[in-house]
Order: sequence, then C-alpha cells, then structure tokens
Amino acid sequence: MSFDLVLNNAARLHEQGRLDEAEAMYRQLLEIAPEQTDVLHLLGMLALQKKSFDSAIELLYKAVRLAPDVVAYEFTLAQALQDSGRPKEALEHYKSVLAKDDSLPETYHNMGIIYRFQGDADEAKRLFRKAIELRPDFSSAYVNLALIERDAGHCDQALAFLDQAVRADAKNAEAYAQIAATHRLDGHYEQALEFYEKALDLCGGNPLYWNGLGITYEHLNRLDDAFHAYCQAIGRDPSFPDAYNNRANVYAKLGRHWEAEEDYKKAVKLDPQYASAFNNLGALLYDQERYEEALECYRKAFIINPKQAETCSNLAMAVKEAGDPAEAVGLYFNALHLNPSLTKIHHYLAQALYDLYLSKQDDAKEVAVKLAQKWVRFFPDNPVAAHVCTALEGGCPDHLSDEYVRDLFDSFAESFDVILKKIDYRLPDVLSQEMKDRPSGLRILDAGCGTGLNAAALKPHASELTGVDLSGKMIAVAREKKLYDRLETEDIIRFCEKNQGVFDFIVMADVACYFGRLEPLIEAAGKALKENGVLFVSVENLAEGRKYALLPSGRFAHSRQYLEDTLKASGFEKIKLTSTPLRREKDGVIEGSVAVGEKNGKGNNTNLDNENENV
Repeated sequence: MSFDLVLNNAARLHEQGRLDEAEAMYRQLLEIAPEQTDVLHLLGMLALQKKSFDSAIELLYKAVRLAPDVVAYEFTLAQALQDSGRPKEALEHYKSVLAKDDSLPETYHNMGIIYRFQGDADEAKRLFRKAIELRPDFSSAYVNLALIERDAGHCDQALAFLDQAVRADAKNAEAYAQIAATHRLDGHYEQALEFYEKALDLCGGNPLYWNGLGITYEHLNRLDDAFHAYCQAIGRDPSFPDAYNNRANVYAKLGRHWEAEEDYKKAVKLDPQYASAFNNLGALLYDQERYEEALECYRKAFIINPKQAETCSNLAMAVKEAGDPAEAVGLYFNALHLNPSLTKIHHYLAQALYDLYLSKQDDAKEVAVKLAQKWVRFFPDNPVAAHVCTALEGGCPDHLSDEYVRDLFDSFAESFDVILKKIDYRLPDVLSQEMKDRPSGLRILDAGCGTGLNAAALKPHASELTGVDLSGKMIAVAREKKLYDRLETEDIIRFCEKNQGVFDFIVMADVACYFGRLEPLIEAAGKALKENGVLFVSVENLAEGRKYALLPSGRFAHSRQYLEDTLKASGFEKIKLTSTPLRREKDGVIEGSVAVGEKNGKGNNTNLDNENENV
C-alpha cells in the first residue's frame, strides 16, 4: 500500500474520531519518513485533541522547523501552546503567522482570547472586531466580545453581541449557553433555563452546560433538578471538580452531610488548588462542630487564596472555636483590611473580642480593650466598633443605637434560628408555657419578633398576630413562616406609640437587653395595650445594687427590682416575676427573669425616673 494511501486512510480515521487507530497509522508512517511534515502536523493535531500537550508541541515544533513557511503548521503550534497554558509563546507564534498571512480571522480571534485573559480588554476587542471584519459571520468572535462586556458588568450589551452570534450561527451551542449564563448572572433565572435547554439540545454532552443548568435550578430552589443536572455533568466528565463542589452544596442543603463531605473531598482531590471547595468543606465540618478538621480546610483555602476576605474570615472563625481568640482577632482585622465593606465580619470580630476579654490569657481584658480602641480608630463610623469599645471599656449608655441593632440582626438573619438552637435558647419554651392557660381570640404583638421564633406559641391564641422588628431581613425570614397576620419593620417604641390601645397581649422576649433604661420601653408597651392587657418581658439578671449595666457581651442586664419597679410605675399590676435560664454561652448558662404584668390604667406614666443614676 502506497504512503499516500495509508496517509489518506489515517486522515479519514482521524476525521471519524477513531483517534487511537489513526495515531497508530501516523506513527507507522513516521517510522518510514520521520521528517514528513504533513504527518508530523496531523499527529500533532491528534495529540492536541487528546490533550497530550507536550507530545503535540514537540511534534508541531518539528514540523515548523522543517517547513517554516507553512502557515498552518505554525498556527496549530500556537493553538497547542495556548491550550497548554503558555500564552506568551503562543502570542509570539500567532504574530509570526500574521507576518506570513494577515488574512486569517482565526489568528486574530485566538490572540483576542489571550489578551482578554491577560486583562487587556481593549486590545482583545480590537482583535475580535478585526476577526469579524474578515469574517462577518464569525459567531465565536461575537461570543467573546459579549464576554468582555459581561466582565465589565454590561449585561445588555453582552446579550446584544450574543444575539448577533446566534444570528451568525443558529447552531452555536456556546452562544446559547453564554446567553443563559448572562441571564443567570443578572438574576433572570427562568430565561436562563430556556437558553441552557437550547444549548443542551445542540450539545447535550457538554458538562459545563449541565453544570450551569444546575446552578440556575439551585437559585430557583429546585434542588432535585439541580442535583440531577450536576449528576449529568459528572457523568459526562468524572474529572469535573466544579460539578462535585456544586452537587455537594445541594447535598448539604438537603441535610445529606456525609454525601456532601465525600463530594467536596472529590473536588479538592481533582483540584488541590480549589479554594472554594476547601472553604465549603470547612463550613460543613464547622457546622458539625468538627472544628479541628474545619480549621485544617480553612487553612488550606487561605494558603491558596490569602487575598480573599471571606476565606480569611472563615479561618478566623475556626481559630476562635479552636480556642485562640487573639489569633482570630488578628485574622478578622486582616479580613476587614481586604474588604472593609463586609458587615458580617465586624460582628464576628465583636464576638472574638468578647471571647478574648473572657479568656484566661495574661492581660486579656486590657488587650481586648486596646484592640477594640484600635478598631474604632480604623473604622470611626462603624456602629459595631463603637458599641463593642464602649462595652469593653465599661461604658453604659441608655440604649443601643438603632443603627447597631439593625446592622446586627440584618447580618445574622439567615443563620439566626440555627445559632439560637446551638445555644439552647429557652425563651420560646418559656413563652409557650405562659400561653397554655391564655384564651384564644387575642390581638397579640410580638415586639422584636426577629425571625418569628415565638410565633408558633402565639398563633393559636391570636385573632390577629402582629410582628414588629427593626431588622428588615429578620422580618423577611419571619414572613416565610406564614404565621403572622401583619409584619412591620420599625422601631418598637415608635410602633407602640402609633398603635395605642390596640393589643391584648404584648411579648418583648429578649428585647430589654438592647435597652439600658427600661422606662421608655415599658411605657410604650403600656400605651399600646388595652385595659387589662398583658405584657411579657424578659431581662438578663444583674445583681441588685445597680439598675442596669452594659455587659462586655454588648447586651444590657437589669436587676429584678428595677424591672418590677418600672412595671409598677408604668401602670402594671399582678406582676409575676420568674427566674429562668435564657441560653448557654461559653462561660456558662445565662440566667434571666421573665415578668408578666397586667395593665391597670392607673399607673403614673409622667413621673418615671429619667435619671441615669445608680446604673
């Protein structure tokens, strides 16, 4: 059989995708003619298809050396260098191609891709436009122009280019997938689904498209569909770390923690530099209170990406739980340096300073105070820093600022119920016992309702259940429980003053701890109650001798006598005062008192003690 006939047969097998058979025939030909450049080029192209980059580059360099004037050889070599992650060398060879033939649109297109990833958007745009000038129906060039616009946050312009890409080639699956991704990134998830389905109709074997579809389903909270999509991605590419990480996220949301852990570990095994997967695995282990393992994962994520504020914050959290609040404080400061706008980190720093203040380290209290003062110097306008510094220095304002309280609860709204469960928060149970003998048909106000933890105990007794809270994000979570007839985002005192004589029963559970002076709060509740209406209010206990004090925890504590005296002065009688544990903290159980009083309408509401004495 002649050399040319064997070469033609090998090329035909190559075109049919029978790569191993084609490669065997190419190599037989090279044994006969080791410097036959067409065979070297074809075998290099085949190696490139099989992602055997070193072999491809070696073969193609040899072909270019033997036939330096053949543009196709050098173009394929540039592609191989580009695909193997050697962009600088690839650019040199693309420029050499242009010097020999400046009419190939693919050369400009591929150079544009390199410049885009190097961050030179203007040069990339110029090159993509040149490619389109040479070939007006160059669909992939339109797609890449769209990606540049999307990277800059210009989703409408990106979609316009992607529309041109589809008009240039109605079967360009990548164009449809990028339309879907653009809609997804813009929060238009239903539109994203439509275009992912079009992309998959054209190229159902692409794991990236299945992965994007799964992310979209996850945003729509269609977890079963998301899970199926991620499984499809993994089935098509078992070495796809993103799909394992994303499927693990679904497992975690479904409470299937062992499967989630297994998938996260597969993701980081496939990509040992996958910081997000290490972060996610750390979070999973942290939630299971496996703090040492979580700490190891967070450290790995931090080593991979030390400039990511969330990674640094997560490491700080694990370090704190492992018993080193001083190191945690330093890491939180570093996280804030990386991204000062991350509100939640300020609150985590507050917790770490409190732990440091209570720790048995030498001079712990003094160190904590100095660090809090440093925090205020760095962030003079931050209400969390100002409040924590005041608390640790032993200050005692009349109440906490609305800005601080709103910021605090907005930050923890999504995780609030989980946090309270972990600390064995008792007030909902105490309230449930109190409500057992109460009649139904009451107009009830849950003042400081938070995420609605008290609603289940109150709803059976309510003709109308109203919740009010300063935190809009807390109200949003409470609304999802569908137990309240009315929910308002407002200051409690202002709300009560605007709704005088409306309610039969008012609950102020864990509200007084954000007020020093109780008179304004109790007086407002009295105004909002009907005659003989009942108030339920809790406080953290403070030893007698002082009315109230701001604790290092950042919350106020009150004496039982002060609470009772304030209720009486505000027109309440039949006051029942009960001691109860409120929650657990690291330094033990926090004891409190619950007062239940009935409004008699005869109290002196005009001569309450407004002094700041004996606090």
